[in-house]
Amino acid sequence: MRIAKILFILFTACLVIAGHVGLWRSDAPDELKMKLTVLNALGWAIVILPAFAVARWAAMKRPSADQSSQSPK
Repeated sequence: MRIAKILFILFTACLVIAGHVGLWRSDAPDELKMKLTVLNALGWAIVILPAFAVARWAAMKRPSADQSSQSPK
């Protein structure tokens, strides 16, 4: 499961990088390229950062294996 998650993240990052390379190699005006790049970065920040924060919060709320094995007698 862990490897699948890492591969998914790497694949998504490669697609984003390839999209930016394609954008910056196109014939579009530089001002448009910069606006689209900033818009894309903001969009990723709005989606990814809260998702990462929630995942970290959920991991802290989840009981660890050490705590569950130490049941009170």
